[in-house]
Amino acid sequence: MRSLIEIPEKMDSLVLHGVGDLRYEQTDTPIPKDGEVLLEIKACGICSSDIPRIFVNGTYHFPTIPGHEFSGRIVAVGGGVDESLLGKRSCVFPMLPCRKCKACLSEEWAQCSGYSYFGSRCDGGFAQYLAVPVWNLVPFSDDLPYEVAALCEPSAVSLHAVNIGGVKQNDNVAVIGTGTIGFLIASFAAKRSQGGRVMICGRSKNKLDYAEKLGFETINISQEDIAAGIKRITGSDGADVVFEAVGSNTAIADSIKAAAALGKVVLVGNPESDLALEKNVYWSVLRKQLTIAGSWNSSYNSRINDWKQAIDMLENGGPELRGLITHTFSMDNARQAFDTIKDRSQFTLKVMFTNSDK
Repeated sequence: MRSLIEIPEKMDSLVLHGVGDLRYEQTDTPIPKDGEVLLEIKACGICSSDIPRIFVNGTYHFPTIPGHEFSGRIVAVGGGVDESLLGKRSCVFPMLPCRKCKACLSEEWAQCSGYSYFGSRCDGGFAQYLAVPVWNLVPFSDDLPYEVAALCEPSAVSLHAVNIGGVKQNDNVAVIGTGTIGFLIASFAAKRSQGGRVMICGRSKNKLDYAEKLGFETINISQEDIAAGIKRITGSDGADVVFEAVGSNTAIADSIKAAAALGKVVLVGNPESDLALEKNVYWSVLRKQLTIAGSWNSSYNSRINDWKQAIDMLENGGPELRGLITHTFSMDNARQAFDTIKDRSQFTLKVMFTNSDK
């Protein structure tokens, strides 16, 4: 192993020992194997999926270090790894595919039937260091702050959804959901739909006010039916493409109702419980001949690489995503970080664990 710094035997980590039992403690610093690097983690976002993973459902085994939205600096390399990577900044594609199943043989890694995953099936980014295969590295320039680069994972997921939606010029687009993914989808869709309208739909007045500051049309669904709001804004009966980024019965039904005839609905939100459609909503899918598509994770292959595209966009100034990072904490303030996320009275989008480096 070659390294830039003296690697400590122990590191600070947030370790999940059981449902709701997240502890800030010292763990063994991983040693990179052949084909791996050691990443010193500088920023790691808290994903909305981390909340049920930590407090409701748990991970696939205990103990586990959560976190899959991270960036950092390569401080050591294992055997057979190009030493020129030392000191480079990088994000990390968090999936570790089996490379044997039918999906993997087509490079459709997100559909792998036997994958591992940083932060849920194996240790992730809520730590000082992580050993990462070179294949998973997504390098970025020294000019891009670590915090912004850590948005690459949700950005890639959002770009993937927009690609599946096939958003094109003059399309009217509705995004249901005001989380980080919802805002990112809207931002990327706006780049594609020039001449059309992009509408963000939700209940949070703070988040809708923020969306308006970014230049989006908004529909407050606690005050107005989404389909009626689309009619008011565009004059048309429904949106050409609707993105559902919540994962609830109501949001899915609203997405179908909000779509124009021959439109497309892209389902992105992770459901918290079983789902069911009313008969009239299902009939709407048939009568309007809607296309319903699912979007899962992101593409990271030789044909389409959402991660490279996301990094290229972040490095070249658009869209401006720094404003999505509303709170940063050190790992020893994890309780405050999660309390902030769960406090509905506070305006939060992306909350991150960071260190002092930029």
